This record gives sequence, C-alpha cells and structure tokens, in this order.
Amino acid sequence: MELKRVMVVMGTRPEAIKLCPLVRELRKRGKTEVSVLSTGQHRAMLDSAMEAFSVRADFDLDAMRTGQSSATLASRVLKHADEIFEAEKPEIVIVQGDTTSAYAAAASAFYRKIPVAHVEAGLRTYHMDAPFPEEYHRRAIALMSTYHFAPTVTAKKNLLREGIPERSVFITGNTVVDALRITLNEKKPAKPWHFPKNRRVILFTAHRKENLGANLAGMFCALRRIVRENTDVVAICPLHHNPEVRSAAKAILCGEKRIVMMEPPEIVSFHHLLPHCYLILTDSGGIQEEAVSLGIPTVVMRYSTERSEGMRAGSLRLCGSAEEGIVTVANRLLAKDCEEYASMKKPSAVFGDGRACARIADVLEKL
Repeated sequence: MELKRVMVVMGTRPEAIKLCPLVRELRKRGKTEVSVLSTGQHRAMLDSAMEAFSVRADFDLDAMRTGQSSATLASRVLKHADEIFEAEKPEIVIVQGDTTSAYAAAASAFYRKIPVAHVEAGLRTYHMDAPFPEEYHRRAIALMSTYHFAPTVTAKKNLLREGIPERSVFITGNTVVDALRITLNEKKPAKPWHFPKNRRVILFTAHRKENLGANLAGMFCALRRIVRENTDVVAICPLHHNPEVRSAAKAILCGEKRIVMMEPPEIVSFHHLLPHCYLILTDSGGIQEEAVSLGIPTVVMRYSTERSEGMRAGSLRLCGSAEEGIVTVANRLLAKDCEEYASMKKPSAVFGDGRACARIADVLEKL
C-alpha cells in the first residue's frame, strides 16, 4: 500500500530542528501528503526554529499554559491531538525524541491504532531519573511505535535488547546533522558573531529539570569560577525560558563582565556560533550531537548520557552536576597546551553523515 497521508508532530525547538529537515525531504519528493501538527510546547522558540527551515504548522494545539505541570500538558496534547487524528485520519504519525509532546502524541495515535514512527529511537541512560521525565518518555514511545528510526548502532542494540523486532528498526543517523548542513551551508545569521581578539569562547547551557535547585545554582557558580580563573575566557550563556533557570543565573552571574547572558539565539545564529566556541559546557542532549559533529570539546554536566557514542568518539567528557567536578574538568581542558583537549578537538560522523532524512524517507516510501 502506498503511503498517502503523514502527520509530523513537533512541540519544542529541538524537535523542530530535527524534524523540519525531514518535512522538507518528504515534501521535496512529492509522493506523500505531509501535514505538520504543532503542540506549542515551546511557543516562541518552536516557531522561530520552524521558520528557519521554512516550515509552517498546518494544525496548532497551542497547548502550553504558564505554570502548568507536565501531566497537564500531556493531557492537553493527548486530548486535542486525538481530535485532529480523528478528523484528518493520517496513515502514520511521526514523533521525535523524548518530549512530553512526543510522548502524548504517540499515545494519542496508539489509542487510535495509527502507526507511530519514532525518529531518534533507542537512546537510553537506563536511569529513570536522568534525564527526567525524558527517559520514561522515550521508553514508553518505543512500546507504542511501529517503526523505529535509530540514529546509531548502539541505539538499535538498545531497542533489540528490549524486545523490539529487528525488522521494525532502521539505522538512519541523526537528523540533527542534516539540520546542521542546512543552517551552516544554506543559511546566514541575521547578525554575524563578533568576539574580542585573544579571547576563548565558552558556550554554557543548563536547563534540565532534574538539575533545578541546588544543582543548577552549583552549575552557575562553577561557570563564574571558571571565567574568573581563566582571564582570556568569555562565556556565552543563553538563558532557558524557565523562570527558575533565569532567576538562578541572574542571581549568580549578574555583574560578571566576561559572562554574557542572553536570550536563546535563533537556530541559524546558534549553529553559526558553535564553530567559534573553544569549549562547551552543557546539560543538553542535542548540543552534544552538534558539538561532536563539529569537533568541539564538550563537558557534559550530567552523571550519564544517552549519547555514549560521543564519549567513545572522544569529544565528550562527563563531569557530573556538582560545582567542583565541573570546575576541575573545565579548567583542565582550558590549561595551556592540554593534550587531552587537543585529542577531543576532531569532528566525528558517529551521529550521522547528513543523510538521515533521506534514509527515513526511503523507508516510508517502501511501507
């Protein structure tokens, strides 16, 4: 049976970055009607990322409300996605990653017996609290999915270990590498980046839900110490929209002249910033993949990562979320003529070659 109607669901900026290139690929081929359902989980950042890839939502749930819990968001997406699935009758629903939007949309499709295709399937830490609630989401989505697009061999092995039939798992690479190719080769930022001469740039991002509170404060204190102890360093610190993140950052970092707190750059600008970075400190997932692909040494402020391929490639170092561990690892890599740093600074294709979307589209065309 030829696939006629596909619905792609996205709700956050990372989902848009990783799914918009797939939407573009499917529409370019012109063999399938592709509609986009936005949940609005990350309202402004989502819309900005979609615009960068010239993708617009055909349906918008506008599900996010100030201060609502993850359970409330999930219930809103589950209910309203069900209404759209009933009216539009897609033959397959595509979700990505491990967000609340992806989990709830997959459940809604599952209840209607609509096949679910999971992009970036098989990532695991096997620690249910790290990251929370994402580890639960991606395991649950795997149970509800018919097709699993695993970015790496390791991800496929995780799925097979959990009893997923091998015939339903496809190794494709990660679509974030496709996105990087588009933003770096086809797009230019509205304003080019300019940095003082003889300065090394650190990119710092922190937002994980399990780190909110004392851990997050410790991360910002670590950044302050690192900058103070390395006088040739300037830090770029995009602030997540979570009020708790912003409050902690401003309380600890305000007044530090070589730490620039800013709104999250739109995705084209952000991707053009990455090659300027000497070092990245992050608790994010997607940035790990981008950094490894570009060969930027990265300190992961977590105790585990679902991107273990980046560890084996040599570009990532785990340091935990405690202040002292972050400072120790970062200062070691910032030391003059550090051999460890030099060994990390090499691009790797471990997360893909930029053709993940073409491989996914090939599979969908053969269904």
